[in-house]
Amino acid sequence: MDIRNVALDDLVLDPNLNLRDRLDDFTVERYAEAWDRLPPVTVYEVDERWLLADGFHRHAAAIMLGKRTIPAEVRPGCFNDALDYVASVNLFHGLPLSRTERRRAVEVKLKLHHDWSDRRTAEELGVSRELVAKIRKQLIDGHQIPNTPGRVGADGKLYSTAGLPKDPNENRPRTNESGGASREADEPAERGRRGMSGTVTAPWDDEAPARASGPPIAEEVHFAGGVDPRIVAMAPPVEVEAPTVEELLDVMAKQIVEVVSWTQADGFVEGYKSAAANARGVFHAAVIKLAARADQLRRA
Repeated sequence: MDIRNVALDDLVLDPNLNLRDRLDDFTVERYAEAWDRLPPVTVYEVDERWLLADGFHRHAAAIMLGKRTIPAEVRPGCFNDALDYVASVNLFHGLPLSRTERRRAVEVKLKLHHDWSDRRTAEELGVSRELVAKIRKQLIDGHQIPNTPGRVGADGKLYSTAGLPKDPNENRPRTNESGGASREADEPAERGRRGMSGTVTAPWDDEAPARASGPPIAEEVHFAGGVDPRIVAMAPPVEVEAPTVEELLDVMAKQIVEVVSWTQADGFVEGYKSAAANARGVFHAAVIKLAARADQLRRA
């Protein structure tokens, strides 16, 4: 574990890595009072930048206390590694997530692992499978994630509707041991497997507890067109032409001007005066960091 004191000015606070709707003032004050007993924040080193992944409230407390550095656990990885970590970490410690924030965590997890089963995702995040299934449908309908023909369970195995674990006793008649099972004997069990449309249905829940007959055995999985979706998922991204420095500077300049215009809106000054100290501190830290970086570029 790589623990070090990191300068607050060196941390990058990417809003995409903060699933909170807002910082809680009471939590920031409580953390400031218990500063010496707080665990380190978690930082991901990505492209020579230190992205704050866990510890936004502790970061705000450090600013409130006038700290210049903060203890941090530095982890290597990419942006998606940091995002994957963020989606899970606040479910089990710190200030509990609100309902909206939990939904946001599920969305992030499904976008990163759309091939996971609902049960696996629910267990990973400590939420209900119904919530995962509902959000998955919304993301699929909105074309934000693909509707893959299979799901990966917690055991790492890939299941499809054609390879779901089956009960070897399913549809077996309880009488007539001679093997001449009647159609009437099979109909109740068959009706239990059929939906209102009359077609056989199977849940995506590939990890249902094994029945008394023994552990489930998955059949060989076949995919439409013969393409394993795992191979597609591991394929490298399609390369696109990178923007020029001039184009990036133009976009950044417009964004900065837009932010400045927000501060000039009617009522902003009054609202700024009544804003929480940690909110103003985070804003000041970002502005100072931008100004310092612009000065470095100018002198380079």
